Amino acid sequence: MKLLSGLFFLGVLTLPPTLPALAEDEAAVRPPRPAKIVTVLTRPRENKISQPIVVEPLQSAVLTMLEGGVIEELPVREGDIVKRGDLIARVDTRILENNLNQARSQLAQAKVEFDRAKILLQQDNISKSVYDQRATEYELAELNVEASEKRLGDATLLAPFDGVVALVNVDQFQTVDPRQDIITLQSETLFVAVMHVPASQIVDATDVEVRDSYLNLDVAPLVNIPANFRSLAQQADPASQTYQAELSFTRPEGLVVLPGMTGQVYATVIPNVSAEHVPVVEVPMSAIQYDGEFSYVWLVQGSGDALTVTRRDVVIDQDIGELLLVKEGLQKGDEIVGAGASYLFEGMQIRRFGG
Repeated sequence: MKLLSGLFFLGVLTLPPTLPALAEDEAAVRPPRPAKIVTVLTRPRENKISQPIVVEPLQSAVLTMLEGGVIEELPVREGDIVKRGDLIARVDTRILENNLNQARSQLAQAKVEFDRAKILLQQDNISKSVYDQRATEYELAELNVEASEKRLGDATLLAPFDGVVALVNVDQFQTVDPRQDIITLQSETLFVAVMHVPASQIVDATDVEVRDSYLNLDVAPLVNIPANFRSLAQQADPASQTYQAELSFTRPEGLVVLPGMTGQVYATVIPNVSAEHVPVVEVPMSAIQYDGEFSYVWLVQGSGDALTVTRRDVVIDQDIGELLLVKEGLQKGDEIVGAGASYLFEGMQIRRFGG
């Protein structure tokens, strides 16, 4: 027993001493982490639209004769190309020419009587009332000549603009009445693309700018035809809630374009900047971090070498691409971490990448 007790006592005395604890309060200071810093920019709010269109002629007119009679000349046929001033139709003018000659003869006689009355009035050989009567007769004769000349001119129908004859409503030697339809004339190279833009794509239909617009016709889907914005309805259609818009374009050389053709128009619609149209904020997709259903960025604070980051929650608009639209949380001029944001934490020191 004495031997065992001695051994136990000796064992207790020979146990190794405990190791001292490491000093946690003297941990090494981490150097600032390099990060790519970007400045938040804005651009005007815009909508990319792609809408079906129907082609209509830029100009279309139903031409009528102002003077009735028998059509003696009708040199045009459907499909003919005419230039401004070309003859479309002419009615028999023999009676009108006779009326004009008679009116001119009466004017000549009235002028002789008026000139004689002026001389006699100066000589005090006629009364003032007789002179006034001769003056009135002369004025009426002048008006009669003007009216006869106009009626003779109205017997001839000329093309008011360059175009194509779309429809001929009468035949040669047919008797027509004044204001009766003769032909339908449409522009041959200038057309309008009519489309209906959904109200959801137009922020303010009364104040927009259309850019980068072009169209493809179904008959030539690979041909991009430049188009210029022409008009946009000021009110939406109450049934379809769409705005009718028109874009004008010129028929490409060698391409047949006819009214009624269909296609697709592409354009960028930008509301003019106002208090109601705040420009949109864009940030790189790599700057956006996600915490469950919430999205955020790391906002850079400080200046010079003393830069830190703090979390800033943001609301992202539905979009795709390398740049995302931020609806809430940022404003122009803010600096955020654009790359490497997933390795940061609140209050962490950073330095500009490459600096």
